[in-house]
Order: sequence, then C-alpha cells, then structure tokens
Amino acid sequence: MTNENLLWNKILAVVLKMPGVKVNRVAFLTNALRPYCTEQKLAMLGSVRPYTIASDADIDRAAKTCINRHTALATTASTIAGLPGGLAMAATIPGDLSQYYFHVFVLSQKMAYLYGFPDFCDENDELSDSASDLLTIFMGSMMGASVADQGISELAKGVAKSAVGRLPRVAITKAAVFPIASKVARMIGLKLSKDSFARGLGKFLPVAGGLFSGSMTLFTFRPGALRLQKRLKAQKMHFDDGDIDALEYSNIKASFIKAELSEKDPVSKELAVLQAVVNMANINGAVSDARYKVVEEKVANANIKEEQMLDLLSNVGTASHSNSIFSYELDYELLGCDPDYAEDALRSMIKVMCADGQQPTMAEQMYLTMTAKTIGISKERLNELRSEVVAEAQ
Repeated sequence: MTNENLLWNKILAVVLKMPGVKVNRVAFLTNALRPYCTEQKLAMLGSVRPYTIASDADIDRAAKTCINRHTALATTASTIAGLPGGLAMAATIPGDLSQYYFHVFVLSQKMAYLYGFPDFCDENDELSDSASDLLTIFMGSMMGASVADQGISELAKGVAKSAVGRLPRVAITKAAVFPIASKVARMIGLKLSKDSFARGLGKFLPVAGGLFSGSMTLFTFRPGALRLQKRLKAQKMHFDDGDIDALEYSNIKASFIKAELSEKDPVSKELAVLQAVVNMANINGAVSDARYKVVEEKVANANIKEEQMLDLLSNVGTASHSNSIFSYELDYELLGCDPDYAEDALRSMIKVMCADGQQPTMAEQMYLTMTAKTIGISKERLNELRSEVVAEAQ
C-alpha cells in the first residue's frame, strides 16, 4: 500500500469514528421528503426508493437543501478550525480536514439515499465494511476523478435490482468497487500531500488563517457536492421503480392517488370514520341507549353537513332489518390513507364496543381486528388503543 493510500485511510478511520457520521436512511429520507409527500408515501421508504414516492424535481430540491446546509456547516467549522487553537479532532489530523471530510461523508450518504442507493449500514446499524470504499469513491467524484464516476455507475448497476435495505456484498464485488476505491484513495492522498502545504501556511496568520481555511472549503465543497449530485442523479436509469414489480407499483400508485384526493376532501375521510362507528353499533342487532349516545356524540362533533348527520343517525339500529349486518360498505383504502383518521376510527369503534360495560362479542372483536388489519394498523397498536380507551373511561 502506498503512502498516499495510508494517508487517506488514516483520515478515513478517524472521521468514520466521529459521532453523527452515520446517516439513518429511513429517518433521513422521511424528514427530507416530508415537505413533498404524504405520510402514507413516507411510510413506504423502508422498502422502496424515493423515485417511487417523489418527483424528480422534489428529490432535487431535497438534495440542494442538503448541499446548502452542509456547505454552510463545513465552511463555518473550517474557518474556526483554521484559527490558532481551533478544532483538533485528532493530534495527527488537522481539525479542518477532519470536519471537512465529516461533512463530505454525511452529505454523500444523504444524496446517495435520495438518488436510490441502498442503506450503507449493516444489520447492526453500523456503517458496513463496504461503506468506506463507497465513500472514498464519492469523494473522488467530488474531486472530478473520472475513475470514481465510473465506479458509481458500475455500483449502481450492481445494486439496482437489490432490496433497498442493505448493500449486497456480491453485487459490490462484481462491480469492481474495491480496486476503483484503491485508485481513488491514492489520488486523494496525493492531493492531500500537496494541499497540506497551502493549508499549513495559512495557520501562521492569526485571523487570515481561519479565513483562508474557510474560503478553501467554500470554493471546493459546494462545487464538488454539485458534481456528485449530478453523477448520482444520472443513475436513475438503473433505479427508477426497479425495486417493485409492475403490478405492485400500479396498486401503490392507485392508493397514492386516493390519498391525494382525500387530502383535498377531508370530509370523505371523516364520513368513513363515522360509517365505521355506525357499523360497530349495529353489529349485534339492537342498539342500546349507551351505544347510541356514543355514536350521536361522535356525529355531532363531526365537521359534516346536517343532512349527512341525519343520514348517519337514521341508520343506527336499522342494519338488522336489511340483508347485511352493516349499514355501510366501508372504503378501507380511504381510511388507511391517513394514520390519524385510521386510529380515530378504531378508537371510536372501541368506545362503542365498550359503551355497555359488557364483554365484547366475538363478532365485535372480529370486526375490529379485521378493520385494523385492512387499514394498516398493527395488532400491537390496536391493543394499545384498546388500553387507552379503557383507561380514559375509568
């Protein structure tokens, strides 16, 4: 291994141990894309790539926000580190270098996730053995190394059909990432050896040294980040919707359309909740005064039209005279579009079920469980909601 490789590996080892250098893929993407996506879409990020739930323009906006933020943070920290007695992350590595590459690595992970790459962390939620090689290649791309750009393209081809949860070792090996990372590491180490003289001179000047380090960071970090963004964005041809089959993708898109329509018409979701409540009240035939009171109060507090209220209340206790035990055929897809409305429906159904102070019947329990499962509420969460409702009633 050359001296240049050793120099880069030395910096790499220090920076990868810094607190906060690891980026949680799902948590980051959820926060970054929240301004552009519904909660239903965001909930799918553990199993799909951002292209499935967000437009190209929105992903680009999220990436630019990250670039601007980390450019500002890296520049500020570099300026401080350039002052006498400034930041010193390790005795053997200047503080401005360590913080510079800290932001490079954090930003690289964020942009890789935005543009479709799998999670860099292993099953223990730690950066995988392959992560250091990938981050080295991303650094090389920021520096304009064509061999690094080639490595990104080969890597994208290798992981395009894999799950988004983890980087597959076999695909990375086939993509010849390791040899490319070694070449890039040597290039970075060589550049660092030369640049260290320029940075060293700046430290002799009390204030100018800080401005020198800060300006160097500003004029290298942002252009490099934009260069990496362009290269990662170019991999969309490999990633676009590659993680789900055509039928599943069609179903997901249909659900998204319904979710977006429901956001424009919240009354439809509120009606779905109330219909579920009426169905629960009617499930045992005759409706007691206690149950009717719960339904009446829920309907009265709803933001719906008066004629809709009258229709709902007129159907309480009437289902047993029809061919169905239910007055309404629920739109479960609509209820499942919004977690808040979904849980509100279940809470209200539980209140009706418990209104008489009697043990729930088998039919009631089955209907509640079936509804929860259909609208995407886990059994554990359903049990929590039941406990909360019972506690409130005591």
